[in-house]
Amino acid sequence: MSTVIGTVFLILIIFMVSTNVLLWTFSQNAQYTQAVKGENQEFADTLNENIVALGGNYSVSEDEVTVEVILKNVGSVAAQIINLWVFDADAGPSTQRYSNKSLNYYLKPGETLSFIGSSGLTVTIAEADPNHDFISWFVTARGNTIPLEQIEEIVLAQLAQGIGYLAMDFESFRYFTYNGSQLELYPNGITDYNVPHKTDIAFGLSLTNLDPEKRAILLDPHSQMWLYFPAVPGAGPFVWYIVKVINGTITTPYSEISIGYRETALLIFASAQAGGFAKESLTHPAVANKLCAVNLCLYGKIGDEDYGQNIPFVSLYCS
Repeated sequence: MSTVIGTVFLILIIFMVSTNVLLWTFSQNAQYTQAVKGENQEFADTLNENIVALGGNYSVSEDEVTVEVILKNVGSVAAQIINLWVFDADAGPSTQRYSNKSLNYYLKPGETLSFIGSSGLTVTIAEADPNHDFISWFVTARGNTIPLEQIEEIVLAQLAQGIGYLAMDFESFRYFTYNGSQLELYPNGITDYNVPHKTDIAFGLSLTNLDPEKRAILLDPHSQMWLYFPAVPGAGPFVWYIVKVINGTITTPYSEISIGYRETALLIFASAQAGGFAKESLTHPAVANKLCAVNLCLYGKIGDEDYGQNIPFVSLYCS
């Protein structure tokens, strides 16, 4: 009897142990299958992630390199943009050659992100030069890279149609009031298209040099901005000549302003005379509550040659 009972207990123990081993094997196999499935899904998502960069461009101001681009998700999965790298391909061996900017943007399939104008992404690279060539790329959370190819041929084709080599950032337009020769609220000014018509006033805007031959453009003191009131015959045009501004102070006599290739410069038009400084204002009573057209008449040198360009760009309401 004891032998039978012992045999039964042994069989039960073997059964329990075998059952536990079998269940553990099933559990491990399920975990492995799930891990493989998850890895395959992640790999598939990485392959299906497809972000493209459209219309890339660079501008340089001092050590700040601004990247302008439109990102579009043309893939079938959502993507997270986590980093932007910018590489200065022409920097010397003793200077900083690259920098990066941490980002946190999400793009669903079909969505776009616009980093154009004031929304451009800026990184700091010591001794960055507007004449240098830059290479940049975005990085996604899945590790994919999105190279930024500078589409200059599109911009230059537009310029060749008569716009010229100096391109204006429309959103950069602003105006200033005076305190002696000091511009108040410089360099930000007041961003508005409604200006007071009786106040001593100056105007500012940003221009970028996109000359395909990479020449610097020098603007001489005859460069001017003029306002024309079509509904007020005989009133104007009113003219503001370009001035040189250092730390918010208008300096005289005027010295030529140079804008290097791909460089963006803030230009100030404040004087009633070329080369010096005499306050200009909209004091004509007939221009109150009237709309005016604003034009830039630019003149100077591009390389060793004369250069002139006219830019009709904004309208203002004089309140």
